[in-house]
Amino acid sequence: MKMTTVVPDAKQQQLIAERGEFLLKAFHDEYEKDPKGRETEFWRGQFTCWRNMLNIFYGESVAEEMTEAVSEKTRLSIPHGGAEYICWDSGSHTFIGKLE
Repeated sequence: MKMTTVVPDAKQQQLIAERGEFLLKAFHDEYEKDPKGRETEFWRGQFTCWRNMLNIFYGESVAEEMTEAVSEKTRLSIPHGGAEYICWDSGSHTFIGKLE
């Protein structure tokens, strides 16, 4: 069976991006209060889920493109998938904080 890549239309992209921006800002707000706190990890999980769902629905390249666009618009780094992660998460930045 051949898989086709679905690309969201402009309105869908806007709605998806707005949700990603909200989740990324929420994560960073909580991270500033308590980097290892329960709320920080909740919002990390919400953002990671958003990112993973993009990958499932639209494919890796669209997910990466949209995630980077959200990061650039908010000027915030993309967190890795888990607080105590051990392996490489290629979709994240190597630090948490504001982008220059």
